Amino acid sequence: MSDFSLDLNDDQLQLQKWVHDFASDVVRPAAAEWDEREETPWPIIQEAANIGLYSMDFMANAFGDPTGITFPMVSEELCWGDAGIALAIFGTTLGVSAFSATALPNRSPSGYPSVSGRPTTSTLPHSR
Repeated sequence: MSDFSLDLNDDQLQLQKWVHDFASDVVRPAAAEWDEREETPWPIIQEAANIGLYSMDFMANAFGDPTGITFPMVSEELCWGDAGIALAIFGTTLGVSAFSATALPNRSPSGYPSVSGRPTTSTLPHSR
């Protein structure tokens, strides 16, 4: 049995810095404006997608981390920038988590309902 530790490994430390830099350089400077506008921060979400932070692959890797530390650490760093924008970026994972928890072993993410979108498309799950 291995000892329990919350120490970050080298990969997690690198990821932490990457997300912190995004939160510092992109999220925090824009937070007050988007809070005042009370609108979805689509340009920030697009920047997160451009760097790979807002993607199915990123979420699968973060949630698949056997230590269980990666997603909470990433969430903490992004929320340091702004919790509202962090929820705009990662909030769609709430819908996907139900599908992931109950999905059949052969069901791929491409079979999930749409739970993300763009300003011109629905962001709500729908049935086909």
